[in-house]
Amino acid sequence: MIDSISCTILDEDGGELSTSNYTFIEIRSDQKFDFSINFSKDVTLRAIWLDVYFSSPITKWRYLDYSWVSPKLTSFVANIHSPKIVKLKSDFLVVPKLNTGCWEYKTPHHLRWFFWHPMLSPTMTYDSKDIRHFLRSKRFLSEIKIENGFLWSSGVAEEWARTPIGFFPTICFTDHSDFDTVQNLKIQREFFKKLGIKTTKGFFLYDYTHKKENASYEHPEGKIELKAWKADGHELAYHALSQSYRGEISEQEFLNFEAPEQLKPIDTYIDHGFHPYNYTKQKLGNWSEWYDHVFQKGIKRIWTYIDGGEANYFNLNQINPTYSTLGHMRLSSKLAKANGLKRNWKTNIRNFLMYGVSEELLQQGKYLGADFRGLVRKKSGNSFLKFLKSGKSFFSLAIKPENIRKQFSKSKEVFEFNRFGPVFFEAPNQLDTKIDAFQTLAVRDYDIAFSKESLERFVKENGLVIAHTYFAYTGLNHEGRLFENEHWDFRPEAKKGFERIGKLIEEGQLWNPTLRDLHSFYQKFEEIEYFLTPKGLKIKNFDGIVREVS
Repeated sequence: MIDSISCTILDEDGGELSTSNYTFIEIRSDQKFDFSINFSKDVTLRAIWLDVYFSSPITKWRYLDYSWVSPKLTSFVANIHSPKIVKLKSDFLVVPKLNTGCWEYKTPHHLRWFFWHPMLSPTMTYDSKDIRHFLRSKRFLSEIKIENGFLWSSGVAEEWARTPIGFFPTICFTDHSDFDTVQNLKIQREFFKKLGIKTTKGFFLYDYTHKKENASYEHPEGKIELKAWKADGHELAYHALSQSYRGEISEQEFLNFEAPEQLKPIDTYIDHGFHPYNYTKQKLGNWSEWYDHVFQKGIKRIWTYIDGGEANYFNLNQINPTYSTLGHMRLSSKLAKANGLKRNWKTNIRNFLMYGVSEELLQQGKYLGADFRGLVRKKSGNSFLKFLKSGKSFFSLAIKPENIRKQFSKSKEVFEFNRFGPVFFEAPNQLDTKIDAFQTLAVRDYDIAFSKESLERFVKENGLVIAHTYFAYTGLNHEGRLFENEHWDFRPEAKKGFERIGKLIEEGQLWNPTLRDLHSFYQKFEEIEYFLTPKGLKIKNFDGIVREVS
């Protein structure tokens, strides 16, 4: 069944870890293959994977939409949130013993099984210049053991549903409170109540802001409205602790904050802006004190400040990496134009820079954009010279032959952040805490993301999205926003999109959990285990919905 299996472990520099630091043990028997990786000392690693070669080729892959497909694309993956089942030409079904790690299809005979890779848990911080730095390695303590294996049968195999209501899609909203006011909060809440939509609503605990209007729990009217959100069944999540930062006062607020009794539990923390106490402003890889502090405050999950991409007509399903490409961004733009939607070309430029280029080029693009906005605001010789200087830096970097070659080759490549379609994962380098991180998909254009075409594809794929939204934003650069203006008039097409979602929820065809409920259910997947019976491959340690496939 399994011809050969090899273990590759990369050290923090990307070289192969010496076998003196670990042992790899394999045990073969009828209809199963067990293995374990044991570390003899504490190590910092860049990646761990197994290369598995089957004697009979893979003919069918149990796809993320719960259908059998012929695996012709190397972007086929099965992460922890998707059943891992393949069918071989010999008619055997193969499953993992434990539902851990991520399978990646390589060739008909070759499957790669990742147990650690930076893009299984994309994590980054911002430096003092707000440049992103990604975690490329992770500590593994000597007591850690990776144990798993394969089982196979010519009978049936059980697969499990990603939702408690069955084999249906999932939409979870995580809304950021940057533009919330007491007035628009009430309008949002009444709108979602009418449609039966639940959200995880970011909020500010304290009232300090540089804006003329703000909603916070510290404000008497804000307190009343936020309590109403909780009463309506929404989850409330910290969005940092205040709209704006005021030095030592904000630092003390972070040290001493407590969840208001009337809003408890509050166990989700979503970074906001570039407040120095944020998770993403700590020293890369050294979060122990930060973890200890927020864990004591009741935090169980944090946002990575990373979107796997931006929703368009094709990629609303964030666990499907196939559509997370520059090519599909362009196709979506063409479809929008064909549907009569006028969209600013700057949106595609911004997305191209955010997801399709190197960090260095992205940062130069940000400088160029900032200097252009400065020139528009203040037409002066100095502003013009700054714009010329940043333009020269950007284009001299962009036209380098190696960068041009990369861009030509990247059109069909999956965005790095979404290579494995991560959703929840353990926040890295914890010692005495248990905090998970979550990745989102930016959803700014509701006309497109929640269009009939997009939602039909999403439903067909039994997709999942944790939507990173700004419901109250009225900027003209978000053409598909929810509100037309600051009189809080709904834009008709965006409203229709949410009404489509409300109808799917009402009909029982879509699960719409809060982030807390989604996380609680997804934690069950970590415990799933397969075992062999005379009939085939069965699941245990899971109290959700399962069904047999053959």
